[in-house]
Amino acid sequence: MTFLKTKYTTFIIVSILFSGCSKYDYSIHKPKVRYKPSIHALNRLNNEALGRKYIWAEEGPYCYDCSGLTYYNFGTMGIEIPRVADAQFRNGTPIPRSELQKGDLVFFGNGRRATHVGIYIGNGKFEHASSAKKRVIISSLNNSYFRRHYMGARRYHNFYNVPYFKPQQVIVNNQNIQATPKQQIATAITMQRGNSRNNDLYYILAGSFKNYPSALITKLELSGLNVTTKEQNGYYKVLIGPYHSANEAKQNIGYNYTLLPNANIIKG
Repeated sequence: MTFLKTKYTTFIIVSILFSGCSKYDYSIHKPKVRYKPSIHALNRLNNEALGRKYIWAEEGPYCYDCSGLTYYNFGTMGIEIPRVADAQFRNGTPIPRSELQKGDLVFFGNGRRATHVGIYIGNGKFEHASSAKKRVIISSLNNSYFRRHYMGARRYHNFYNVPYFKPQQVIVNNQNIQATPKQQIATAITMQRGNSRNNDLYYILAGSFKNYPSALITKLELSGLNVTTKEQNGYYKVLIGPYHSANEAKQNIGYNYTLLPNANIIKG
């Protein structure tokens, strides 16, 4: 009998150790900082988490609840945010839905309290730890459920080194108009680049395709890359960028080598 009890106890201990996550650890574990804050680091962390288990009150690295995923991914980049969804919603910089950037947090709830959170990844999609699907998945903001329960977005990052501007009155051709945040951001980027001409910029040429490569473009955009297509001589050129230098473009090929094994760098 003692032998059986010992054997049963050993089985339980081994099962917990190899499960990758304990369901009963409710203490908050601050993640170890592994990366500097960047959209590339966040893309890597999102990719690592995708498909992993949902377990309530966990914050990684092998399983998460919804706010545990955001807490872990941002904390791993040294960005400290509150642990629970409603506290994350009450802090951060409010961002209109029309001005969402990759890396913004999107929140859902009953109108009074945020009960769910995900990470916006572009193209109207977000990554989140789903209690319904029991794993980390990608969903659309246009899904009827999420559209109905959407509460807003918050920004905790400055990946693009461009501040968020509220709409304001500006003078264009002697007329007062209201500039949208996107217009102001575009102006700020132009100023940061020192009014660079197009031929001073560099692009990654991902390839030229006879048929429109929608699947590749989606994969590139989900990886946080800025993608444009250019039709020329019956072929679609897929361009990523722009970048300030050939070296910056080369670094981004390295970050995304599995997606860009045959990429070239072009100027202008």
